[in-house]
Amino acid sequence: MDNNSFAWELGQRRSIRREFGLWCEHALAPQGLVPAAHHRLLIRELQAVADGVHDRLMVFMPPGSAKSTYTSDLFPAWFLAQGRARRVIATSNTADLAGTFSRRVRGRIRSHGPTLGYRLDREAEDLWTTSNGGEYRAAGIGGVITGLRAELALIDDPVKSREEADSEARRARVWEWFQDDLRTRLRPAAAIVVVQTRWHQDDLSGRLRERQAYAARHAFPTRGDKAVRAQ
Repeated sequence: MDNNSFAWELGQRRSIRREFGLWCEHALAPQGLVPAAHHRLLIRELQAVADGVHDRLMVFMPPGSAKSTYTSDLFPAWFLAQGRARRVIATSNTADLAGTFSRRVRGRIRSHGPTLGYRLDREAEDLWTTSNGGEYRAAGIGGVITGLRAELALIDDPVKSREEADSEARRARVWEWFQDDLRTRLRPAAAIVVVQTRWHQDDLSGRLRERQAYAARHAFPTRGDKAVRAQ
């Protein structure tokens, strides 16, 4: 590779590390995929989370809309490239699903390590580290997430079915876990992203929106919150 080609390649990598949309295009190109219009909306909001514009994001999209591909697959790998010693807690309704996302993120890093600027270091499905000091913890809702203080929490489908969503006891367990376990593991100003198909108005997102509305009515100071919908 000559000097001009090397400089161009270096510039491309820097641009991809800065812009989440470019990273998505780059990572999906081998599969022949490109972001659709609703994906670009989601990309923009996830970029804003990484940039600190808002620290709370809820994504409501129907099944099959690829919301998890962008939020739980592509985003964590890129987020860990934004600085040293970043930490992510990624959760789903079961440990198995959380492990699936963990494997996908690691696959992205293995395939695109030079572009992202780091590589995998210690590897385990539920907890792995990176060469730039990053850490990633995968857990099912209600699972153990102690021993890690994170800058980003991802919650992808806190319930797996309408039957679970209709269970008052299950909704209460999810809420208690969120309040007592997950939030206590976050660093100050950490971001929380919830991704789900809405099955019930009293689900996790419903309770979070209710609390947000209460805070707004009582003029509690908050940073930006955003909900993204595609129906």
